[in-house]
Amino acid sequence: MTARSVRMLAAIALAAAAIGLSAVGVFATGDLASCTLTPSEGTSPDNVGTILETVVAPGANDVWAMGSRVSGPASTPWAQHWDGAAWTTAKLDLPTGPLSISSIYDAKAFSPDDIWAVGSWMGDDPFVQHWNGTAWKAVQVPELVGNERILTGIDGTGPNDIWVVGQRHDQGQEFGVVLHFDGKVWAQVAAPPGAAVLHDVAMLGSQPTVVGWSIGSDGFAQGIVATLTTDLAAPPVWGVADLGGSPNENLFVLGIAAASPGGAWAVGFSNDGPNRDTVHTYRRTNGAWQEVPVPDVGGSARLVAVATDAAGTVAVGQVLLNGINRALVLRATDTGWEEVPGSGENAPDTLSGVTLQDGNIWAVGRGVVTGATYGVPSARVYACGG
Repeated sequence: MTARSVRMLAAIALAAAAIGLSAVGVFATGDLASCTLTPSEGTSPDNVGTILETVVAPGANDVWAMGSRVSGPASTPWAQHWDGAAWTTAKLDLPTGPLSISSIYDAKAFSPDDIWAVGSWMGDDPFVQHWNGTAWKAVQVPELVGNERILTGIDGTGPNDIWVVGQRHDQGQEFGVVLHFDGKVWAQVAAPPGAAVLHDVAMLGSQPTVVGWSIGSDGFAQGIVATLTTDLAAPPVWGVADLGGSPNENLFVLGIAAASPGGAWAVGFSNDGPNRDTVHTYRRTNGAWQEVPVPDVGGSARLVAVATDAAGTVAVGQVLLNGINRALVLRATDTGWEEVPGSGENAPDTLSGVTLQDGNIWAVGRGVVTGATYGVPSARVYACGG
């Protein structure tokens, strides 16, 4: 596997498929520990061909699911909103011109009327949108050298302290990208040394922590978890965690989340062989990152996103068994991880994004329309049923 974004690779593969149906449904808030997930798939013509990558929930009846909409060989960024009764399509502020592989990959909600979304336009240009409570507006960020300039993660302490990460390709190499917005000006910040791809970011207090991977001299990916230990007035110094990865196998760290008292979590997967992926999770306690074992989930598995708050911690991804993908949702417990009931009951499907809201899980991704010959994509939403 190359160093290109895992999310971007998935989008390219799915964009070549035909169009499908999208997910809708009614879900109730519940207790995280007793949550049973309910998948829902609807028939709204406005949502045909939707692939969901990320979800934010400023309120129980205020949920945004975002990703892309496939049309033939191309896809465009997509956003849809849940008001507690129905999903509606939102109009984004898109560039004009030809279409290619374009998508939103991550979002951050500071309030119901202050939401940011990041991704890629045409697979080459950074894509940033801002919701002001009335409309989505395009946001310009600094010019990045090279091509394949893709933004995949966003977090911050507030609208005057926003951090965005991603990647760019230049002269045959991949480079991690870090951007910062102080409420007035965007600036590019030097990435951790050797970072080829930065996939996500979370705030540990006032310090951004980024995750992704580097590429060693032997060509294997080495997982990165790095925290900025200096302020922006000084040259950036990153404290890089030792994840203890095994040599001669790829380790990709794709998701990170932080909250008090939930602490910080990072998730990803390693390639143990040509047909086997193994999930990895890490928890930050007492200032250090330690791996938390995950029980065998019955196949080749990946975790790609994680969310944490006072109610608990949830990670999502996929399990491949006998050639069929099923959605994977894990909940952290006092003794490790357990699979959330209802996860993967509408296979084939995979999950790419998750958020927690008042004891409820919202997880989004994509499925496949039943009976489709070429794997027609269909948006998928899981949440605690009521």
